[in-house]
Amino acid sequence: MQPKDRQALLSAIEQYEAEARRLAGRVSENQRHFLKVALEKGKELAPTGRMAGPRI
Repeated sequence: MQPKDRQALLSAIEQYEAEARRLAGRVSENQRHFLKVALEKGKELAPTGRMAGPRI
């Protein structure tokens, strides 16, 4: 890949990332708490059986 092409690719990636962040909006405090607990507890609190839903 030529340096010029690489710069164009990196620029496009930066633009897509910025647009994705803008469209995603902000993470609410409730979502942040949910993710924090999920990281701390892991699969320990994952639902099992019917509550887990179908396996695909």
